[in-house]
Amino acid sequence: MPARAERDAGAPDSGFAFERHAPRPARARRTGSWPERLISGLAPSRERLRSFRVLGAARLVMGSILLGWFVLNMLGAGAGRAGIAVAGLYVLLVLGQWLLSLRTQRGFAWQVLSAVLCDLVAFTLMQWLAGPTEHELVLSYTLPVLAAGVWGTLRFSLATAAAVTLLLLAQASAGLGGASVGGELQFVASGFVGAAYFAMGTLAWQLSQRLVRQEQRARSSEIRASRQLAINRHVLLEHPDGVLVLDSRLRVEAANPAAANLLGMPGAPDELSPGAWDLRDPALAVLGDAVRAHAEGARSGSPMQFESIDGVRLQARVQPLRHLPGGPAYVVFVQDMREIGNQIQQDKLAALGRLVAALAHEIRNPLGAIAHANELASEHGLSEAQRTRMSELISQNVDRLNRIVEDVLDLGRAGARAPMQLQPLRLLRELVAEYEIDAPGRIELEAEDERATLSFDPQQLRRVIVNLLGNAQRFASHQPGAIRISLRGTGHVRELAVANDGPVVAPSLRTQIFEPFFTTDSRGTGLGLYICQELCSRYGARLFYRVVQRGQSHGEFVIGVIAPPDALRDEA
Repeated sequence: MPARAERDAGAPDSGFAFERHAPRPARARRTGSWPERLISGLAPSRERLRSFRVLGAARLVMGSILLGWFVLNMLGAGAGRAGIAVAGLYVLLVLGQWLLSLRTQRGFAWQVLSAVLCDLVAFTLMQWLAGPTEHELVLSYTLPVLAAGVWGTLRFSLATAAAVTLLLLAQASAGLGGASVGGELQFVASGFVGAAYFAMGTLAWQLSQRLVRQEQRARSSEIRASRQLAINRHVLLEHPDGVLVLDSRLRVEAANPAAANLLGMPGAPDELSPGAWDLRDPALAVLGDAVRAHAEGARSGSPMQFESIDGVRLQARVQPLRHLPGGPAYVVFVQDMREIGNQIQQDKLAALGRLVAALAHEIRNPLGAIAHANELASEHGLSEAQRTRMSELISQNVDRLNRIVEDVLDLGRAGARAPMQLQPLRLLRELVAEYEIDAPGRIELEAEDERATLSFDPQQLRRVIVNLLGNAQRFASHQPGAIRISLRGTGHVRELAVANDGPVVAPSLRTQIFEPFFTTDSRGTGLGLYICQELCSRYGARLFYRVVQRGQSHGEFVIGVIAPPDALRDEA
């Protein structure tokens, strides 16, 4: 490719692109030539280019009017014929400049500069030819002053206004030298008109700068919006689940290929026009009913299940977008129940593998102890006390094996009971009374709402709290209020926390305390917290550990309950 073509393709338009010589050195470009100090060298925006073309049309109209004025008023005089020639030549020049601006924006700065100079020269000649008494032609200088203020720098705008003022004063001086009537008054009036042109040029420059800044902000916002749209489009297309965006009339505004495949609908998202899919159609009536039920609050927040037209079992989650320009909308995430089932099965198999590995490890230790004690008991010459000790070791390890088996069996049977709405405060008071037999006042019970309800099985909830209280008893002091049970939430329980004043769990162990067979107690099986967490998850709750900074730091195990949306609205 030639050198000049490469420069044209790779470098932006400087505004003075008609030169054919090589680019100036870097230092010269920083300083700039005299035209660059008068008119901005940046390539114009679409709005500025459009306004310059409008100015070109206005100049063409102005030239036609001046040509008609000379034809009507000064056709017979010699100055009139010269004026007609100047006006006609001006019209032709303006027409050529206007056509050039319509054709290209290259060399935009030169176009502005030539337009201003052409107007100054042409209007000055026509003013002299018309005579000093024709004051209405003075208004024609408005066009070059505005052009310099809108598209030039402040220096160029003031220079143009100064040039117009000097031309007006020169014409007034010529009239004054000729001893014409009112020459002094015309000289003063020319000064006032020149001052007005200075104000006009400055104001036009300030307004143009404000418009330039607004255009830059708008262009920057447009770039950010386009970038965000491109990112959203990429995320939408690559999302493995089906994603649909619905308007308030349940028409699909956007969808990804996964949604089209899951719902069995024809057409790719790129080919969809707004409203191409309508959830009121029979093929998507089930999903449409579910979304309407969600909008009415009947199934707010809960996933819905339905079958596609191909008989595939699907699950959808709806998220409303209420405060949007143009009305509310809904985002629907569609998942294949087969994929969800496969993922759950994989998770179950992985959890089962970890449980079996941990269970085998835990069983091997007591079995090894039993085998070793049995070998020792079979030796000759052991005393009765030694044989009794071997028998106790075997019995203790058998009991340990039995506890492990019972815990695993209880874990398997934990999901068979249906939950019920109960008031846990009554159960908590019963447990506190049982535990305070040996240490009165050690457990403190507090509740925000004594009648707050919780969806849980009573026996399973009792088992979870007993396990948490037993854990707290091992680490808490024997001071009054060393163990605190907190029931938080009004109307519906949000959190049920069991705290103690013992040492907090080390940060490195907090991620392991809920794993099966992890324990720091030699007498424990390490399944207590794991079973409690599994029980809570089956009833829509979450068991976790956190450190509270209230005076002295202490840890607490919290049963976090996800209350239904209507309960949250009642509390609000």
